[in-house]
Amino acid sequence: MTDMKKTRLAAIIITTLAWFWTAYECDTLGIAVFDAFLKRFPCQLWIMAGVLSYLTCIWMKEYLLTRSIMAIFMLLPAELFKFTRPLVPEEGFAPIQIVVALAYILAVIGMYGMFYPWRIEKILKYLFKRK
Repeated sequence: MTDMKKTRLAAIIITTLAWFWTAYECDTLGIAVFDAFLKRFPCQLWIMAGVLSYLTCIWMKEYLLTRSIMAIFMLLPAELFKFTRPLVPEEGFAPIQIVVALAYILAVIGMYGMFYPWRIEKILKYLFKRK
């Protein structure tokens, strides 16, 4: 398997993971307005995740790996905050607040990278350029 095929396969797997993770987050969010639209029939969210995974992979081939990683960057903080919330003190400072701040930075990078994946790749090439 060539490097391009491996990269494409990784991008497809991460994209699918991101869409199904998004469906999970929407399923557990519990906002009535979203639920009214996203849960009209059983398994709707999961069907939508599968369809959106497929459409993303065929329509957004360029920068797919970068976009899929940026999606994971946006999803990670939501899961992380479930565990860090009880550890954050009401007053004062705790080291866990550094983790929370880094998670917010990761989410912002993910949002930026979803819209401008070529800029993320350009930055990474600059940072890791070989001499």
